[in-house]
Amino acid sequence: MKPKRPSVLPDDLLSRSDEEAARRLALKALSAARAAERRLGDRSDPEALHDFRVAVRRLRSLLRAYGPQLESSVRKKDRRRLRRIQRATGAGREAEVALEWLTKQQADLAPEHLAGLNWLSAKLLARRRECARSLDGDLREAFKRTAEALEERLAIMRSEQNLLAERPNVSFARTLANLTESHATDLLVQLGQIARMDDSAALHQGRIMGKRLRYLLEPVRAYVQEAQPVVKRSKRLQDVLGDLNDVHVLMAEIDRAFEEALTHKAERIKQSLGRGDIDRAAREASMSEWVGLVELYSRLENERRELIAKLRDQWLTGELDALVGRARRLAHDLRNLDPQ
Repeated sequence: MKPKRPSVLPDDLLSRSDEEAARRLALKALSAARAAERRLGDRSDPEALHDFRVAVRRLRSLLRAYGPQLESSVRKKDRRRLRRIQRATGAGREAEVALEWLTKQQADLAPEHLAGLNWLSAKLLARRRECARSLDGDLREAFKRTAEALEERLAIMRSEQNLLAERPNVSFARTLANLTESHATDLLVQLGQIARMDDSAALHQGRIMGKRLRYLLEPVRAYVQEAQPVVKRSKRLQDVLGDLNDVHVLMAEIDRAFEEALTHKAERIKQSLGRGDIDRAAREASMSEWVGLVELYSRLENERRELIAKLRDQWLTGELDALVGRARRLAHDLRNLDPQ
């Protein structure tokens, strides 16, 4: 008999043992990911891939945060499979985001820039279709098998308790307090030590740490008042870092596209010459996607500078400290709720 999926969390979640609470949160996140996976087959749902990707990311973040509490039920191969699924959806989602940005640019591009935009759009569309085919096949089946096995193991809790111990259980409130403080400190250290605003890898890591703090607290907003302001501030920081990451990803895409466009053009010219179509070969030789790609890159560079100024002037000169300060007050409130 399949275990019943919990629809709601108990009112006294914070006073339950950290293992039980972690299991209940994991089961709820797993249920959300399974619901998102079922939407992938609906081609009329434009948000299906994004929502599935976010649901899997939330699940992975939760399993990571509560690793010690869930170690008897979550295996290394579960984590590897979920990571592989997450990475496989990344290319498709990045293509979607890039195509949305390119669509916005099209209206005010000069005619000579359209060849570059159209070439890059075709490349990204092909990648998105390839990702969709992967999701329709083995990837979705792998997720279903992993999710079903995880659910069965997470639903059954077998724990030993020493009745003579002074503190027989660690409450969820205390564990959540410790995690909140450590996640906030990690975020502060990561962004505080960034020496160069063009260090995309360091900025991306800061974005990940901000997400981990947000995903940690989102499920418990109904239980502790201070959680919602921390989540909202984390979301605002994530938006800035996320937009910056999208810009960096597309700039790297265009970097690679210059060489690919040259190879693609040479192949088209060779094919026209091989068919004896000299006029077409001449037209191909005079048209260059590069002009459009340079214009697109220039626009991305302008956006990058604006986002970096916002990050530097707002977040690294006050907003980040305020976010971490609120998270630490939240941790203090949670410790006060610990019945032990």
